[in-house]
Amino acid sequence: MHSAHIRFAYIALALVLPTPGATAAISLFGDSSTFDYKYEMDVQPNNVDLDSNGGDDWWDAGIPAVSGGLVSFTNSGNNAQIFRGDFNGSIWRGVANTAAADWTLEVSVRKDGGTQGSFGWFGIATANLGESNSSRINIHDDRISTASAEYLVGSDFISDFVTVRIAHDAADNQNYYWVNGTLLNDDLSTPIAGVNGTGFDNSTFIGDFTSTIAGDFSIDYIRLDTDAIGVIPEPSAIMFGSISLVFLLRRRR
Repeated sequence: MHSAHIRFAYIALALVLPTPGATAAISLFGDSSTFDYKYEMDVQPNNVDLDSNGGDDWWDAGIPAVSGGLVSFTNSGNNAQIFRGDFNGSIWRGVANTAAADWTLEVSVRKDGGTQGSFGWFGIATANLGESNSSRINIHDDRISTASAEYLVGSDFISDFVTVRIAHDAADNQNYYWVNGTLLNDDLSTPIAGVNGTGFDNSTFIGDFTSTIAGDFSIDYIRLDTDAIGVIPEPSAIMFGSISLVFLLRRRR
């Protein structure tokens, strides 16, 4: 490639992606297949030790059945089979070990039936050790909610798997959220802070951790990384940046 074209490609990409090292911003991007820890629902969750620290990654109570690469839950409200990381030795407490620790959690889940609760049919609650507030995201039949806002209202979240990614970027109580590849934040430099209290400091709960969540669901995978990693931007976004730069350069000439 001609050197001028190479310089152009880098400049165009810089218009779309934030500068690496920026404070409270996402600068790393990647597919979850490259994450440090990947639980693909190929074995029962009891005795899974992905980080090899000698402790179980997830709570053992009410061990759900594994079949065909899925773990399925019949929800009766506040189900004991939930994936929990609120105990010493869990993979969560090894990763989220300070309020400012980086991590990315991605979960792929499908609703199988039942009537949703007031907070939807699936939830993920997270809090680092010593964090000033916990964070929560819920999947409803037709929207996504956090403790303070609703997103993607009117969407269909019951016909196929829903992929939720949460990136905690080196700041106490600040997160970036993607649902099926769509960023819920205003931009990649504007984190969303939790407002859910400190009731589960140093913990994560994945599933139906409260009676306000109801419905049957199956989890395809849970993946965790020790960096804050964003979803790779759509090619159309990069192309838009390139077109904008061409227009700008032509006007300057």
